[in-house]
Parts: sequence; structure tokens; C-alpha cells
Amino acid sequence: MTLGGNLFSIFGGAIATSWLLLTAQRNSNTDKPFWFLLAAGTYNFFLAEFLWLTHENLLNIEVPFPGLPDLFFLLQIGFYLAAFIYKVIKEKQQLDFIKFIFDILIVMTVASTFSWHFLLQPFISVSEVSAFSLAVTLAYPIGDLALLFGVGVLFLGMQQAGFNKTIFFLFVGWFIQILADSSFLYFVAKDDYSSGGLIDPLFTLAVLLVGFAGLVERERTTENQALPIQKSSNRVLSTFRIVFPYLNVTILFVLMISRSDGIDSLTIGSGISILLIVIRQIFVLTENQKLLHQVHAKKEAPEFHISETRLQFLAYHDSLTGLANRALFEEMLKQAVSDAKLYGSSFAVMFLDLDNFKKINDTMGHDAGDQLLILIADRLKESTRKNDVVARLGGDEFTILIRDVSSPQNTAVIAEKILRSLSLPHLVNGEKITSSPSIGIALYPLNGTTPAALLKKADMAMYQVKDNGKGHYQLFEEDSVVAVNRKTTECR
Repeated sequence: MTLGGNLFSIFGGAIATSWLLLTAQRNSNTDKPFWFLLAAGTYNFFLAEFLWLTHENLLNIEVPFPGLPDLFFLLQIGFYLAAFIYKVIKEKQQLDFIKFIFDILIVMTVASTFSWHFLLQPFISVSEVSAFSLAVTLAYPIGDLALLFGVGVLFLGMQQAGFNKTIFFLFVGWFIQILADSSFLYFVAKDDYSSGGLIDPLFTLAVLLVGFAGLVERERTTENQALPIQKSSNRVLSTFRIVFPYLNVTILFVLMISRSDGIDSLTIGSGISILLIVIRQIFVLTENQKLLHQVHAKKEAPEFHISETRLQFLAYHDSLTGLANRALFEEMLKQAVSDAKLYGSSFAVMFLDLDNFKKINDTMGHDAGDQLLILIADRLKESTRKNDVVARLGGDEFTILIRDVSSPQNTAVIAEKILRSLSLPHLVNGEKITSSPSIGIALYPLNGTTPAALLKKADMAMYQVKDNGKGHYQLFEEDSVVAVNRKTTECR
């Protein structure tokens, strides 16, 4: 059983180290040190277990205490702590420091109280132990307390509202490490520990979980997910983070009532924990009041209303030209169809595409193309009436809703006005540019009675113009359907 347990520990340390090294090699430069430090920690566990097996199974002698295995076990904790410190420095902008510090202090106070009462005090009371042996022995629970601090940083400090598998496996692995160390010292203090028992696999399980966190992170990196902050909603995990410090204090308080006689370490630890909770809550309430005042102040500020109005404008208008966007145009077109059915009126839809715009973009640059689109938008608004709607669908495509059309000739007048206006040169970056439009027109109810049908037929009429030389307008006719179908067949 002893040999099997030692071999299991050695293989566990080797496997975990290889997983973490692969993760470090394939991760971004900023995260490499974190995973290398963890790999160094698991490698020291491997070395300590190898020396343990050498003494116990190969040399058949009792493992010395303190000895080389203890050095590597303590180095394991040291490298873990170095990884924590690196992560805290790197992610310090993610920490809400005041509340985080109080949460950590609460957990650390409870843990220190338990460690002193059940582990440290019994060892110190043993006078036969040498000073060096006592120092090495105390280094384990003190290291575990530091490790617990790191777990607290990881679990409570990072503002993660979402479930993160990497963080979860790291947390569970380190927590089991602390549990195994504490159990080991507790049974040693009672002179009830034997090598190859049920506690030993816990150390290996802890190391394997830390290594497995590296495998999980490799999958996340492959999927281009960031380490380690995820902000998806998970109420259960968020609630547990809030409750965790108070749960520790509750356990300590119950233990104090059931086991404490007078003023001792349990009583003092409970009092300090409760005091920290009170101070933390006062701070939280004060912060909440400040936030409420800030929110009210921002809502009353003119800038808040300006930005809100700006957002509403951008939701329905093109950010470059200021014209209506596709969403607003489609809504206006639906309303026009509804009104026309109700009042028996007519209107027209124009689909406009600039000729040779791509060539201008390619030769003069996109900035020049954007300036040209702004100038064209201004001329379109000048060429139409106030109650008409000019929209930019995207690129160099524009649509126009011409209201209250009494006849096709009435629409033709507006189309000719647009052609004359856009045929004049535009001054862009000191150069004169001419960009004529091709315009297709569909009439309600002559060419369609739904927004989709009208847009489609105006588009088809525009392609008829493109086929016939560009730079003019075309009312939709059935012949245009044949022309568009012929164009599509040729393209295929």
C-alpha cells in the first residue's frame, strides 16, 4: 500500500507538471509566468515524493524529519504563492480592493483561529521537539494560511460574475492541498499518522487538479477566450462568493459556543471576525450611498441627456451622413403603405446607386469616398421635399420615399432634379469629382402594395438603368424583369 501510494504521488506530480508546462508554452506571453510558476510548484511536489519513495521503499529507512522532502514540499507552496502574487499584480485593476481586503481578512482570521487552536498550539506545547523541527513543522500551517490567502485572492478578489472552469479547478486543487496539509498535521499531532493512509492521495489529487486547470485553460485559449475574467451571469456562484466569508464566521461562532471555556483563541478569533464584518458592512453602505448620489447627479447633468439623445439618433440614422438608416426607412415605408391604404393616396420609392463609386474609393481613398457620400447626401436632401424621406442603406446605396405622388410624371420631375444636382462636380480634397447616379423607381399601388415588393421592384428598375448605360432613371416596367434576369444569367 505504501509503495502504491508513493508511485501514485510521483506519477501524479509528473503528469500535472507536464500539463502545466504545455499550457505555459501555448499561452500568451503575459500569462506564461503564472503557468510556469505553477509547474515549478508541482515539480517540487514530484521531487519531494521521489525522495520520500527513495527513503521509504528503496532504502527501507524512516523518512527523516526535517529532511529534503520537507524542503521541496515547502518550495511547492512557495511557488504557488509566487504564482498568486504574479496574478494579483497583473490583475490588480480587476480587484475591488476595500471589500476584497475585508473579505480576505475575515477568512484569514477564521483560518488562523482554527490553525492555532487545533494545529499550532498542540505542537508548541510539545517541549521535546527541537527548535529547528518546530520551525519546519510550523512552516506547513503558516504556508497553508498564506496559500489560503492566495485562494481568497483568486476566488473572492477577481470580479467574476460568471463560471470559469480554470479558476474553479485551481480553487478546488489548492483547497484540497490546504485540507490535506491540515489533516496531516492534525493526525501527526495526535500521533495517529501512517504512510500510505487515506490522507496521502489527497495531496496527489490536489496536484492533479492544479495540472488539470492547465488543460482546461489550453482549451479556452484555443477558443480565443480570455484568462481569467469572464463576466457572464451566474447567480449561484456570485451568491456563494458573497456568503463564503460569513459562512466561515458562522462555523467559528458555533464552535466557540460549543467548545470554548472563557476567553481563549476561539473567542478572540470570533470577536475579531465579527468586528471585521461590522466594519465591512459600514463601508459597503457608505459606498452604496455615494454611488446613488453619483447616479442622481449624472442623470441631472446636461451631458447625460445629450448622450441619451445622441444614442437614440444613432439608432435610426446613418452615422456618416445623418440620413435615415435602413431600420428607420423601412418603418417609414410601412407607415406610408398603411396611410396610402387608409386615404387612397399614392407614393413612390426610389432606389439610387452611384456609378463608379468603387473606382473613386480605390483611387482617392476611403476618406475621400466618405466626403463624397456626405456631399451627395446634402444634395439629395436639397433635391427632395421636406416631407420626403432620404435614407442611406449602406455603401453607395440610397433610397428615397416620395410622398403624395399624383402621377408618374410627378415622380419623374423629382428624379430629373436629382440627376441635375448630382451631375454637377463635387469638390473633394481640392479635386472636382463627378459621380452620376442610376435611379430605379417603383410606384404604389401600381408596382406593389407591400414595402418588400416596392423595394425589390425599385432595385430591379435601377439594374435596368445600369444595363442601359447608367446615369439616368427608370420607372419599373415588366421589361425590367427580363433585363435583370438576363443580367443575372450572364453573371452566372
